[in-house]
Amino acid sequence: METLEGVVVVGGGPVGLLTALKLGRAGVKVVVLESEPSVSPSPRAVAYMPPTVAALERFGLLDDVRKRAVWSPEINYRHGDGTLFSTLDWGVLDEDTEHPYMLLLGQNHVSNVIVEHLQALPNVDIRWNHRVESIKQDTAYVTIETRMPGGLSRIRTRWVAATDGARSTVREQLGLTFDGTTWDERLVATNIFYDFSFHGYSRANFVHDPVDWAVVVQLDQSGLWRVCYGEDPDISMDEVRRRMPERFRKILPGAPNPDQYRVDHINPYRVHQRCASEFRRGRVLLAGDAAHITNPIGGLGLSGGVLDAEHLATALIAVIKESASKRVLDKYAAERRRVFLDFTSPTATANFNWMKESDPAKRAQDTAMLQSATADRAVMREMLLNFEKLNGVPRPSRLCAPEVGSNIRKFVESMSVRVMTSLRRLKPNFWKTFRAESLNTQVVLK
Repeated sequence: METLEGVVVVGGGPVGLLTALKLGRAGVKVVVLESEPSVSPSPRAVAYMPPTVAALERFGLLDDVRKRAVWSPEINYRHGDGTLFSTLDWGVLDEDTEHPYMLLLGQNHVSNVIVEHLQALPNVDIRWNHRVESIKQDTAYVTIETRMPGGLSRIRTRWVAATDGARSTVREQLGLTFDGTTWDERLVATNIFYDFSFHGYSRANFVHDPVDWAVVVQLDQSGLWRVCYGEDPDISMDEVRRRMPERFRKILPGAPNPDQYRVDHINPYRVHQRCASEFRRGRVLLAGDAAHITNPIGGLGLSGGVLDAEHLATALIAVIKESASKRVLDKYAAERRRVFLDFTSPTATANFNWMKESDPAKRAQDTAMLQSATADRAVMREMLLNFEKLNGVPRPSRLCAPEVGSNIRKFVESMSVRVMTSLRRLKPNFWKTFRAESLNTQVVLK
């Protein structure tokens, strides 16, 4: 049996690869175990908020990522008919960050950039086609059994970073629960070639409609766009395809016929708000989708995962190379869990509910609130600075129990006091009504 005096990273997606990169550059011996034969070609996550862009720069990857990516200086909000009703301008953060924009690129391209950098590190070994079958640990080592094309193999290691996705084998083997909600809707993520720019669309657009809501963002420099919309979860994949031309006539500007766009990729999937009961169990630590999953509205999933990777690798380096107390790992686990439960999940939940709100009066209130906020650059700055909460805080962290029956109150109350004060000043009676309505909106566990 092979013994590694270092870290095994289970999962070769962007979170696992980033963890391996930071560890490897610090001189830690790393083995990455990935069940797929190579980087998955699916773009999946595509949006990276300013705190995540800054993290990519700290990883030394930003220049190479930007060569492939596009970036959006604003977010446009539109009604179902395509009418623009509000714009969030990242430029209000010019004095707060060196990256006042949202970066857009499929996570497969980001992963390929990371792999290129990892190839320069002789102490990092990426093993494709290695599927983890079992994991056991004692006080000194973790033993992992994997299945590969030649049969079974075993490796013993000091530490494990579990980044093997939402269906994490490692999390299941540890007996950790994955508490939370499953949304009724099924999302359909499509990648298409269509000239959105001709119709005045910016690179990032949210379409606010009870039926034909959608997220429309440019994916890369080739002219590929992501259109994500909701669909009936009970229909077949064939029916999803059959209905797509009619859905696109309603969602895409210009009501195009199928011969006016080209569909490159279709991925229907269910969405969840879930969080592992623990992010650390002994010598195994969780990060990314293995630790938490969220709906994609707002681009908070992989954005948070990138920061998980940075914090996890930093903590492991402190323990392995600097003889720090293992309490550093507990602080990592507690703080990243808190960030998800206190910020990421409630914010993404509020975003999703807002996108598909069906009550006309509430929709009008939502529109008025956003227009009021974006009319005041100070308020808009406070709104966008909320994304800095993805970073967490460098303080001893409290453990957060899973929230059952959580409601939008957590999101509303997490907003900056200055934001709410400014909104009250702008629309005092409206804000009182909106807040009362928001606090009655429940997210029900399935």
